[in-house]
Amino acid sequence: MSHFFVNITHAANDLDRATVGLVLAKNALAEGHQVTLFLSLDGVHLARADNYVDGLQEPTFPSVKELLDFLLAQKATIWVCAGCYKKRGLEETHFIPEAEIVGAGAAIKAMATPGVVPVYY
Repeated sequence: MSHFFVNITHAANDLDRATVGLVLAKNALAEGHQVTLFLSLDGVHLARADNYVDGLQEPTFPSVKELLDFLLAQKATIWVCAGCYKKRGLEETHFIPEAEIVGAGAAIKAMATPGVVPVYY
């Protein structure tokens, strides 16, 4: 099986891109692949612990909350870009406990690992 590194750079600002990235991650997990979800730029909002994702849903797709709940239940790795959340005035305490704050070095190392499939949304 493969390891998918899914970088999502959008949230409510481009719900279509955010949703499709989450759907791809969900389907990869459902097929037995490993998934690291890297939330960067506005994508960091998807890991917020408040009610940010409630009500976010693109027509014909599951809600963002449903997709994230599935990813968490299936033990996807959730990374939040350190520089990105800081730029948006957020603090580490604003994120779900499953989210790990990482810098660019961790993302580069993960993407450079043989067998990892980088995907960007």
